[in-house]
Amino acid sequence: MNGTWIRLTRSELHQRVWAAPIKTVAQELGISASSLANACRKHSIPLPSSGHWTKVELGHKITPTPLIPEPGGNEAVQIHIRERISQDLAALAAESPPNVTIPQELSHPLALKTEKLLVSGKENDAMLLVPKAGKAAHLLVSREQLSRALRIANALFLALEEQGYVAAWPKKEDERLVISVDGEAVAVSIQEVVDSESHKLTPAEQKHPWMAPKWDYKPTGRIRLSIDNLPYASHVRATWADGKVQIVENCIGDFIVGLKVASAAIKKSRLEHEERERRWEEERRQREERERRAQEHKRKAELVSGLIENWEEANRVRTFVRALTEAASQTELADDKKHEIQQVLDWTTNYADLLDPLNDLPDSVDEFVHPERKYPWLKQG
Repeated sequence: MNGTWIRLTRSELHQRVWAAPIKTVAQELGISASSLANACRKHSIPLPSSGHWTKVELGHKITPTPLIPEPGGNEAVQIHIRERISQDLAALAAESPPNVTIPQELSHPLALKTEKLLVSGKENDAMLLVPKAGKAAHLLVSREQLSRALRIANALFLALEEQGYVAAWPKKEDERLVISVDGEAVAVSIQEVVDSESHKLTPAEQKHPWMAPKWDYKPTGRIRLSIDNLPYASHVRATWADGKVQIVENCIGDFIVGLKVASAAIKKSRLEHEERERRWEEERRQREERERRAQEHKRKAELVSGLIENWEEANRVRTFVRALTEAASQTELADDKKHEIQQVLDWTTNYADLLDPLNDLPDSVDEFVHPERKYPWLKQG
């Protein structure tokens, strides 16, 4: 889990939440007030009641509710702080959302196209509508919530156009609807939250339990707006959903602001990926160049070593020729033997000349400098 941990004792946290309003303490710790309240409840730390700080401001002296020791004796409190989005993304997220109205009638072409596909659709295993042909992955709800979800989609598409953003739904079957925001494609969806529970076998299924479903699904009626292609660990908000008080219809403006933040996060991730790819490619090129130079060094070293060996061998053979010539001159030999010795001397002298690389210096240098002329497979592609 990304982020850091704050470690306090129950007593320390108890003192802090009774010394200042919970929002103030939460800001000091770098977490939300709700997260801090949840941590206090989890560790049985009493909180001031509603109106407490108003009474304090009026001069009332209120004794804090005492802290009761934990039954298990554990007095440690650990609070997780998630990594926050970067300042540039936070600035985008702080922009004021546009006001969005929800027309009762559908008018946007993409909303009408979605309606046409889903009105005659079929239910999947999760009891959500899917088209009989084609795909509509951007809208996945039960039949009961279809009208509402289509109105939300219609309002979203109209509001996006007012902001200058383009919604595109390619004709290719596997392509999904995306929003072009500041040059980046942002994938969105409107889905109904589905609860699941382990399936209880019926008497008939008990005879063949392997054929029974593993889960039972129940659509909740709660709608969720989602951004579906955010980079991993971007720390950018991805969902806006119905809650106890909040409804998605009132979140469309915030969602549009979220799309702008998501676009910037996607662009940032893409540029970072391209930069990594560029570095990896440069490192690969440099590695291959080092290997090429090492191979070329090895080739030249072996070539020069071979030339030296041949030159030394040629000189050794010539030394032998001189010794053989001197020995033959000091020995009384018949003419036929002299002729035979001369044949040895001629062949050995010629052999020494063939070995000696200095006798064919241009060819030796050419192989050193231009090996591809002798070995065509060394030519670069």
